[in-house]
Amino acid sequence: MDRFFVAEGGWGRSRALLNPEESHHCLRVMRKSPGDEIEVFDGAGRWARGAITEGNEREVTVLLEKEGKVQRKGPSLFLAIAVTKGKVMDLIIQKAVELGVDRIQPLLTENMAVRLSGKNLEGKQEKWSRVAMAACKQCGQNLVPEVCPAVAFEDAVESRGEGVRFLASLDDRARPLRSEIEELPVKVGSVELFIGPEGDFSPPETERAIGSGVRPVSFGSLVLRVETAVIYGLSVLGYELR
Repeated sequence: MDRFFVAEGGWGRSRALLNPEESHHCLRVMRKSPGDEIEVFDGAGRWARGAITEGNEREVTVLLEKEGKVQRKGPSLFLAIAVTKGKVMDLIIQKAVELGVDRIQPLLTENMAVRLSGKNLEGKQEKWSRVAMAACKQCGQNLVPEVCPAVAFEDAVESRGEGVRFLASLDDRARPLRSEIEELPVKVGSVELFIGPEGDFSPPETERAIGSGVRPVSFGSLVLRVETAVIYGLSVLGYELR
C-alpha cells in the first residue's frame, strides 16, 4: 500500500490532510484518486489507513479507517558516518533507515574523498533528509530518523553520551564486534556506530576516538567498502540487540 507523510498539524479525529507537496505526489506522481486506499504516518510512530475522499494538488483528505502507534524496541541505534560521494551517501542513508537506525550523524573526516562546506552542507542535509523520508515510505518505517547537520569528527567523538559507542576500525586493537556485544550489559540505552571513509579513519582520529571512550571493533579479516560496512554493522547490532 502506498504511504504518505502527514505532519502533526494535519491529523484530525477521523481525517488526515496531506500537505501540498505530498498531495501533488499522491495525485500526480502516484496517480491516486478518490476512493483509493492509502497509508499515512507522522514519522513519530503514528500510522493510519484510509480512503481518499477528496483532494487537489494542494490538499488531499483521507478518511481514516484504522490507526496504530509503534514504538522502537530495544536500544536506540545511532550511525555516525563519514560523508561519502553523491549516490553512495544516499544509498547509505536509505539502507540505514531500512535497518531501523534512529539517528544519522554525517561526519567530516580527514580522509574524506569529498570536500563540503557552508551552503553545500546545508543543501546536502536537506537532500539526505528527503532520502530518509523516501526510504521510510518505501519500507514501512513509521519512525523517521533524524539526519543531523554534518560535524567535524573530533566534535562527534568528544560529545559523550550515556550509551555505548563503537568505532569500525582496521586498527590492530580492534576487537571482533561479536565479542564486544557479548560483554554489553543486559540493558543498553543506546549504541552508536562510527564508520569512516574509504581508507579508514586517520591514526590521529582513531587515537582521539579511543581516548574518548569509543571502542574499536573489527568486522572481520576483509576490508569492506563503506556502504557494505554500514549494512553489516547495523544488521549485526539490530539482530543482536533488538
